[in-house]
Amino acid sequence: MSKEEKKNVLIYSFSGLLVLSLMTFASIKNGNRAIENVKVDIQDQDGIFFTDQFEVIDLMTDKSADYVIGVDMNEIDPKILEHRVESNPFVKDAQVFRDLKGNLKVKVVQSKPIARIFDEGKEDKYIDSDGRILPVNARHTARVPLVETELDFIGESNLKETKYGQQVFELLTFIEQNEFWSAQIAHLHLKRDGEIDMYPQVTKQVVEFGKPEDLENKFSKLLTFYKEILPKKGWNSYSRVNLKFEDQIICE
Repeated sequence: MSKEEKKNVLIYSFSGLLVLSLMTFASIKNGNRAIENVKVDIQDQDGIFFTDQFEVIDLMTDKSADYVIGVDMNEIDPKILEHRVESNPFVKDAQVFRDLKGNLKVKVVQSKPIARIFDEGKEDKYIDSDGRILPVNARHTARVPLVETELDFIGESNLKETKYGQQVFELLTFIEQNEFWSAQIAHLHLKRDGEIDMYPQVTKQVVEFGKPEDLENKFSKLLTFYKEILPKKGWNSYSRVNLKFEDQIICE
């Protein structure tokens, strides 16, 4: 190695150590710096907020029993604060960290309800996009399909804990992720035999869907009914449309 090459290696090594030292110093300095403010960022769900900054701060500070303002960052365990915020069933994820201005930042991702379960004699519940079972929130009502059920198919904490619940979750997800069907399907009735009737938002037909399976094929047939049959026969010519049989659409 030439003298020039050795010189360059020494310069690069010194520069690296200097940058590392500055980063370490900044980290120590920020860790010893007191928190000046709390900033809460809540990701809404289609303009709906199931919590607010006051509730988030209340949860994070254990109802003001554990102050954060004026406390050094290195004295705070962000994981504990995140866990407290996530105790709200409508909080899917919480991230707590400090920015360079001395603020404690809290980023909250809300759960997204995709259906509301109605079971006579029991409290209504929401089902979110992960299948989690959530209580009805008094703060806001989510505009989602109502699922009326004669079956006890819901698990302890997640719809997917039972086989039938998994099938229903896949059906609800299919509807929620399709712009047309999410606007069209207003009400699902889960009957005692496991078959499902659907009630559209606009037209008057009862859609006899059958068991929650073969989703692509059944919705394809239903789309054919809406696009090709109703425009010719009239939107209220039929009271029922049956999708249960393979390669058939039965209209009455």
